[in-house]
Amino acid sequence: MSPMEWFRDLRLGLRLLKKSPGTTALSVASIALGIGLTTGVFAAGAAVLIRNLPIDKPLEVWRVRSRGDDGNIISYGWPDYLDMSAALRGRAEVIATQRRSVTVGQGDGAELAILQPASSNFFRVAGAKAELGRPSIGESGGTPEAVLGYRLWKTHFAGDPNIVGKTISLNGRPFLVAAVMPRGFAGLDYGISIGVWVSADAWFQQIGSRDEEASRSGQFDIAVRFPASAGEISETGRDAATLDAAIRGPGKRPPAPAGVPGTMLDCVSRPWLNHLVLGGGMAAVLFLVVFVACINVAQLRLAQAEARRKELGIRIALGGGRWRVARQFLIETSLLGAAGAGLGLWVAQTLIDKIADFARSAQPLLDFNVRIDYRVLAYAAGSLALSILVAGVGPALHAVRLNVSDVLKQAQGVTAGRRTWRQKTLVVSQVAVSVALIGVSALFLTSLYHATRIRPGLDPRKNVLVLNVIPARRAPPAEWCDQISERLAALPGARGATYARRLPLAGSGGGLTARVEPAGLAPMGVPMNNVGGNYFAVMGTRVLEGRGIDAGDRPGSPSVAVVSQTLARTVFGARDPIGQWLRIDGRPRQIVGISEDGPSNNLHQSSEPFVFLPYAQAPSGDITLMVETAAEPSALDRLARAEVRRFDPGARIYMSTTLRQTLDAALSPDNLLAALSSAMGFSVALLTAAGLFGVLLYAVNGRTRELGLRVALGANSKQIKQLVIADSLRMAAIGVPIGLVGLAAAARLLRSVLFGVGPLEPISYTVSVAGALVLALAAAWLPARRATRIDPMEALRAE
Repeated sequence: MSPMEWFRDLRLGLRLLKKSPGTTALSVASIALGIGLTTGVFAAGAAVLIRNLPIDKPLEVWRVRSRGDDGNIISYGWPDYLDMSAALRGRAEVIATQRRSVTVGQGDGAELAILQPASSNFFRVAGAKAELGRPSIGESGGTPEAVLGYRLWKTHFAGDPNIVGKTISLNGRPFLVAAVMPRGFAGLDYGISIGVWVSADAWFQQIGSRDEEASRSGQFDIAVRFPASAGEISETGRDAATLDAAIRGPGKRPPAPAGVPGTMLDCVSRPWLNHLVLGGGMAAVLFLVVFVACINVAQLRLAQAEARRKELGIRIALGGGRWRVARQFLIETSLLGAAGAGLGLWVAQTLIDKIADFARSAQPLLDFNVRIDYRVLAYAAGSLALSILVAGVGPALHAVRLNVSDVLKQAQGVTAGRRTWRQKTLVVSQVAVSVALIGVSALFLTSLYHATRIRPGLDPRKNVLVLNVIPARRAPPAEWCDQISERLAALPGARGATYARRLPLAGSGGGLTARVEPAGLAPMGVPMNNVGGNYFAVMGTRVLEGRGIDAGDRPGSPSVAVVSQTLARTVFGARDPIGQWLRIDGRPRQIVGISEDGPSNNLHQSSEPFVFLPYAQAPSGDITLMVETAAEPSALDRLARAEVRRFDPGARIYMSTTLRQTLDAALSPDNLLAALSSAMGFSVALLTAAGLFGVLLYAVNGRTRELGLRVALGANSKQIKQLVIADSLRMAAIGVPIGLVGLAAAARLLRSVLFGVGPLEPISYTVSVAGALVLALAAAWLPARRATRIDPMEALRAE
């Protein structure tokens, strides 16, 4: 076929599509909605599940994980890193990183960022290329070097192209900027917006505590890069054993429990292996959404093919050729697909921007760098090919199979009603998919409802202002906190004030555990919080027995602890724990109270052991001030900041938030899943309604003489409407059971990401069936009204 013939067919296709602007617009909109919505969701899923780390040869890098004698995964200390490096010297390179918070800048312009202290070989081993400068975290002229993350460089430093070589302030200490890393680079972390990298030595000497350098109770993550010749999976068992032996023994760590692997190696480039079910489920949902959009277009194209039967028959009879006619349909569908895909990419980019804005507002320090890359474009291209295949092949085959003799003999409309079976089959498929996706939306909305009903170990109705502070005055941390709490509690509109190491569900510091050694039981790693007096009253945490931490729990007083219900039940069973002694972090402590259970770091956590320690007896470098207010807490923010600066002029307030905002952020994953599933469910329902409407309207047009004859014989408007509505309900009745089976399978696959919802949740099934019935009735309304307006005389005259 010559290019000129292709050009003629293309021009003819454009002219034919222009003749039916309504149908063309609906087809383009259907494809755009299907491709755009699913491409945006795919981009987000790809960023989380299948994108490799932006490092050199990621298959050679393996993350190290070890278990303590309590069976829990441990966080390594700097001595562990040194031992592992020595054990693999000459065979592989070991790197260590940790995540801490730091204030960048000074005064009111200071900003909280995630700091990553790392071993000096980190950037060399990672093989990362810098956006600006040369990544180095050594020293230059006696000043420690820092490497900036792309996002912090853009926001805090306004993308200054001359930032390299300038001095910046980190927690009030000077650092020299050596480089800026490219967008999306977060080292070996997924989804974390790392703001600054410094050396571990600079952390110990300049920002953190020098005691950390010799402690094994650290927060380091360790990874190993093996040369290609040594990085085979078959050898990881031997290397893991070598690393495990390096950190165990006298003066080091005790061995892991019998039968439990002490140290394991996991390749950092295979995160998708941990999310096969979730990723597979997402892929299935995206396919179904695109499929429904394609079916919608296929129905419109079949209706057009049926309406053009006589024209097509004449073209074939005049020698046009069946392949030429079929090719014309495929070209027209390709034009619709290309227009829909182009519009769909705009929809996808808009959706990506909205998802990114939502994520930043809920979790400012997370960044999965969601964008349209080659994977996303490949997905969009595949969706376009599917659209052309599903929407174009059916009409093309319909044209090829035309019996020219019969077409030329038939009067318009004689067989049209009987030929709608193809379209009805497609609509049944749409209804089934709609039922499944409406039900999935109901599952996520129900899960969100249950998540909002959780009592998170405190009173969520309380008005609490939260300030994260770094003091400047030299004073014992608990003494400093007591004094500022008294001043904050005296502010107008304040009801009370307290302090703690962290706010529950705040994320930062949520992985810190205390080593609990119950008599006669294996050691346990238990999440903990260091709190001040009045904490339980201000936060509304219920003390079920005994008392909470109070102001009398000082360094010179007996060591005490408050434990959660689950910890008390786990350790003491039916015995009364009040007054009992429990060894916590190597120190005997008397249990003085039992608190209510509550999630410490994630709303979906089941009840787990938890321990509260007096801040004065177990001081921390992190300080979170909480002020209970009578009205909106943010209204007190300015006064509280001013009071802190009056008390300690050099103090740095690096974050200010409220309890409500923290709880909303904790709910953000549930909100996002509910919003995305609802958007897809609504879109599919809309497409299904449009498809059902088109089939019914086409069927009514094809039955004009039959319906006119019924009216002439005495049928009233109600009976005519019932005929059309019954046809719609029959298609829905076939699709509903199929969709319910799909919903049951989806509910079982999604149970790990749902909260408080079982696979047989009755609400989801009820909503999906009701939704299908509403769709069927809504789609039948206009065609039914159209049927009642048929003039029997005109219908019989056409006979």
